[in-house]
Amino acid sequence: MYAKMSKKGQVTIPKAVRKKLNIETDGSVLFLLEKEEVILKGIPASEAEQLAGSLSKYANDFVSLKEIRKKIRSEIAGETAKEGLAE
Repeated sequence: MYAKMSKKGQVTIPKAVRKKLNIETDGSVLFLLEKEEVILKGIPASEAEQLAGSLSKYANDFVSLKEIRKKIRSEIAGETAKEGLAE
């Protein structure tokens, strides 16, 4: 099957392919790159909805890079101060 790509790099997945992959309007497509080929895997809308937000529990533990650097500087300063007292 042939599908033309738009200027934005978008391609419409032909209806026969969508049907074969069992994806509807709210489904998703997974692109797998293997050597010189691209393999499409269909993810039905119900499965895509289950995946949505699945990483949210990790988002609560997010620490910004700025905070990490601040903590590292603080620990280095503390260790340096301890070394100075030990002398």
